[in-house]
Amino acid sequence: MSLPSSPGSPEDTTQDLAHQPPAPAQRFEEGRIALLVERWNSTQRTLARRVFSDASVVGVVLGLFGFWTALTPSLISRTWWMTAASVFLSTLFAYGVGVLVGACARGFARLIGLRVTASSRAVAVLRRIGYGVLVATTVVVWFWSIQQQRDISRTVHLPGRVWWSQTVGAVVGLAAVVASIGLVRALRHGVALLYAGVRRFITQPVAAGGVLILGLVVLLIATNNVIVTTAANAVAHQMSVINDRTTPGVRRPDSTLRSGGPGSVESWSNLGRKGQNYISDGPSAADIAELTGHPAKEPIRVYAGLPADHDLAAGARTVLAELIRTRAFDRKVLVLHTTTGAGWVEEWSVASVEYLTGGDCATATMQYSFLGSPAAFLLDRSSAQRAGTVLLDTVHAYWSRLDPVHRPRLYAAGVSLGSYGGQAAFSSAGEMMSRVDGAVWVGTPGFTPIWRDLNASRQQGSPEVAPVIDNGRHIRFAPTPRYLDRNRWGSPYGSWQTPRVVYLQHTSDPVVWWSPSLIWREPDWIRERAGIDVNPRISWTPWSTFWQVTADMAISVATPGGHGHSYHEELVDAWAQVLGTRSSQAQLQRIKEQVPRTIRAGD
Repeated sequence: MSLPSSPGSPEDTTQDLAHQPPAPAQRFEEGRIALLVERWNSTQRTLARRVFSDASVVGVVLGLFGFWTALTPSLISRTWWMTAASVFLSTLFAYGVGVLVGACARGFARLIGLRVTASSRAVAVLRRIGYGVLVATTVVVWFWSIQQQRDISRTVHLPGRVWWSQTVGAVVGLAAVVASIGLVRALRHGVALLYAGVRRFITQPVAAGGVLILGLVVLLIATNNVIVTTAANAVAHQMSVINDRTTPGVRRPDSTLRSGGPGSVESWSNLGRKGQNYISDGPSAADIAELTGHPAKEPIRVYAGLPADHDLAAGARTVLAELIRTRAFDRKVLVLHTTTGAGWVEEWSVASVEYLTGGDCATATMQYSFLGSPAAFLLDRSSAQRAGTVLLDTVHAYWSRLDPVHRPRLYAAGVSLGSYGGQAAFSSAGEMMSRVDGAVWVGTPGFTPIWRDLNASRQQGSPEVAPVIDNGRHIRFAPTPRYLDRNRWGSPYGSWQTPRVVYLQHTSDPVVWWSPSLIWREPDWIRERAGIDVNPRISWTPWSTFWQVTADMAISVATPGGHGHSYHEELVDAWAQVLGTRSSQAQLQRIKEQVPRTIRAGD
């Protein structure tokens, strides 16, 4: 039995303290905290109102549509930054279109006196339904896009963390959209302040506006020139420094049959990094003999580095001098390659010819730029055209004077920008076949004139990814080696006559299918659904598809051979057909296995 506590007990003291009012200092601190919280909440509400109340409803809806289209499949599985770029460009553009459409609609409504009224309850219901539909659609599109990216990864054998890439890319892209909209509003506010300042001195609105616009244009041009010039000079300098560095493990050849070696008119240091790699790579006569089981010759490789004054004609004369010095015109086959960008040559193409001819061949090329392929693609395509033209014209002029019975068969070749530049030496496909004995063009960019003309004249019913030209009599387009002797639908070609020209082009190669017209027109290669290693659910959307394919180009060489812009083993089959060799499938397979072992250069 417990006894009641005495009035002075500790229990009474505790209860009294619990019911005492807070001290003045405590009340002040609590009030201060409450005031700070209220101010923070007020600031947040004000910011939200400023952001969302000024946002265009039509712009938000169309921007969300742009977000959905950015997640649709393209040719290559995406990295996070590719997703971010696609989301940013598509969403921002669609939002801008929505803002414009909304403004025009409001202006038209005011013009005709149109006014729509609805009860607040109806507006609230419609808003909730609209939000629900948009959110549900976004969730469905999101999970669908994840599955499509996984399918593409499996198809092109390019593994990646799809969930991570899509999530991070989408978040970064949307954040960039919000930041860009904020920047545009800040600039608009700044321009308004500038205009108000100009109006203090020029009271006429039109004159003030003209002065402001002129000033902004001059500022923009000056800034752009400074930025572009500085960036271009920096890139050129960096590329020239890299060009002077020899790849680790690459050594000067000791053969007189290679440029830069003993007796060569071209010094080893002047070949540049890519030229040195090309000269040091490839099979020797012993390698070829071991594979074929027959005596072989030492292949000839000729290369001219970029002259200090960028005189491409001088480079072509150096190539001819080297061909004459090495007695290349006594060989069975002579192949002229046009390089890409900084002088890179596809080793699979060169080595394939050397194995297939038993070494009785010569290959020659020249450097025309310090820029890598992406930079040359954007800034200097004309150099590739001039290099391809001057190289062929210089060598062909000498070759054509030789005895047709004893001179080598002359072939042309190029990969990517090299294909674009190499074909510039011919005005048409007809002239190509009249000047050379054959050609292998790989991953040809879609803006190449001859490629475009051939596609436009293709046989009715044949798809753009594998157009049929004169039933394959001289020219054949092949997405894979199996289509060298049959069209895309499996029907065999007729007799393949010489000269033979092959266009190798993967259906998943964005370099081939990229075109500015993707912005406003659906291409045949999407509409026809004839791709081999392409997601069948790929679709075209104005603006978005262009940027998706543009981003695809950046990593298209990272795919394994046979997909994207990566061409390897198929070059052995293509050259075997163009050269007309009678190699068995077993021999071709041995060459495919051996070529990687003779690629010694690291880049």
